[in-house]
Amino acid sequence: MGDKKISRRACFITIIILLCLLLACGVFVVLSPLSPSDQTGAGGSSSAQEAPSASLRSRLYNWLGMDSILTILHGKEESTVVKADPSAVTASGEKGSDPAGRPDADKGGSDTGAAKPADKSSGSTSAEKAPAAEAGADGKTETSAAGASAAKTEKAANEDSAKKDSQKEKAKEEASEKEAAKKDNSKKEISSPTKLQKKYISAWEDWHMRDFPVNFPLHNYNWKYLSYDESGKLRYEGDKEYTIRNGIDVSEFQGAIDWKKVKKAGYDFVFVRAGHRTMHTGDLQRDNRAIKNIRRAKKAGLDVGVYVFSQAVTEEEAREEAKLCLDVVKDSGVEITLPVVFDPEIVVEDYYARINYISGEQFTDNAVAFSETVKKAGFTPAIYANCSTETDILDMSRLKGSIIWYADYGLPPESPYDFTFWQYSNLGWVEGIPETETDLNVWFVEKEK
Repeated sequence: MGDKKISRRACFITIIILLCLLLACGVFVVLSPLSPSDQTGAGGSSSAQEAPSASLRSRLYNWLGMDSILTILHGKEESTVVKADPSAVTASGEKGSDPAGRPDADKGGSDTGAAKPADKSSGSTSAEKAPAAEAGADGKTETSAAGASAAKTEKAANEDSAKKDSQKEKAKEEASEKEAAKKDNSKKEISSPTKLQKKYISAWEDWHMRDFPVNFPLHNYNWKYLSYDESGKLRYEGDKEYTIRNGIDVSEFQGAIDWKKVKKAGYDFVFVRAGHRTMHTGDLQRDNRAIKNIRRAKKAGLDVGVYVFSQAVTEEEAREEAKLCLDVVKDSGVEITLPVVFDPEIVVEDYYARINYISGEQFTDNAVAFSETVKKAGFTPAIYANCSTETDILDMSRLKGSIIWYADYGLPPESPYDFTFWQYSNLGWVEGIPETETDLNVWFVEKEK
């Protein structure tokens, strides 16, 4: 009887030990964390190669509510799941697909539940590439942003290059035009000075104590034929080759002019100021009375030309001044018979006048630019200058063939260079112009042979 009690006790103890061992094994299995292969895939679907024991264990976990216990004991493992943005471009280069490579459902794709095959070139799955292609806050990937930035930089570089090329082409064209003008002028040879011209050159050199630059055609007027009449107008009588006509130049400062009286007083032509550029700010302005003076002078029977008081410091400004003259002539509706004149003047009385400090080369460039603009419009250009401007500032060799309106208030005039019009006084009194003194001019005209 005693032996049976011992045997029963031993069996009971054995059963208890076995149960404890089983319980210990169960606890060990339950508390061990799931391996990565037992968790769901990057796209939210289970792995296609999941083991049956792992599947059973997953169901047991869910039934026992062990997910919460594992989270507390081991900490929540970060998921690699990335929510797809339809507008994002993924690392695979496909727009509207999630990082696992599945097509967007809106575009007719279907979720097969299978993971995308690994990239052969890198040995990694598209799910592993997903974090690198994750969309930013503005819905664009870093890759696309970098690409856009590179494209923008390249576009800016291309535009800058195109702009520079255009500027170079324009500079080449201008240089070509200048060279062509120089070649054209070089063909117009200056003949050897006559005895009379040598006399004028010698007088200039004695006065200035340096050689006179013979780089422009010389005039052949004979100053022994000059004199004044009773009214103070200049006369030129006795020359077999030339005669003169008397004229004036006016602006808004002369006020309201009675052009019939001007014509009756013996004046045959007029240069009307079309406008001027201000000396400090460089503003280009029309003369307030230009249109009226052109129309009324023409109606009274005078030959009419126009001029602009220039303070141009660039060729572009000189072209603008030429255009102003042409616009005034067009608006007047008058067919002018005298030149369109470029009048650039150094202003001795105003130290800050903008034209006072440009180079002689720029001064000449402006004169050429003005003349070419006028010629292209079908009109005759002319240049207004005095002797010091001709010999010390302008490159007269580039102006061969140009008509010169010469200003000199001495008698006889100083310049040996050829000129067609001569402004010989700025203190004239002309009947029909009561407001102020008026510039007086003569026009040298070849006699008919």
